[in-house]
Amino acid sequence: MEVLSTVLPIVIDCLLCCLLVAIIVLIIKVIGIIDDARLLIDNIIDKVNTVNGLFKVIKRIDTGINGVAKRIVDIIERAINKLPSNNKTSDEEIELEEILKGRK
Repeated sequence: MEVLSTVLPIVIDCLLCCLLVAIIVLIIKVIGIIDDARLLIDNIIDKVNTVNGLFKVIKRIDTGINGVAKRIVDIIERAINKLPSNNKTSDEEIELEEILKGRK
């Protein structure tokens, strides 16, 4: 029994030292993995910001083209509306006449 009471604390102390060393090694590896992940995330954020800049440029171009197209359509619409119309009756009058014809 005396041997166990002297050897057992030594064995437990050795196991605790091994466990402490293993935990320290694992913590160092986890820190390395976290640093790699941070670098990867920073790289992804940089690429996303670059693509966002491209989308902003595309949006500005789209807005400009859309504005020009609206102006052209408005000009053409005004020109067509200024042309004299041979049809003296409006669409509502034609529809009313068709309804009245149906009742007879």
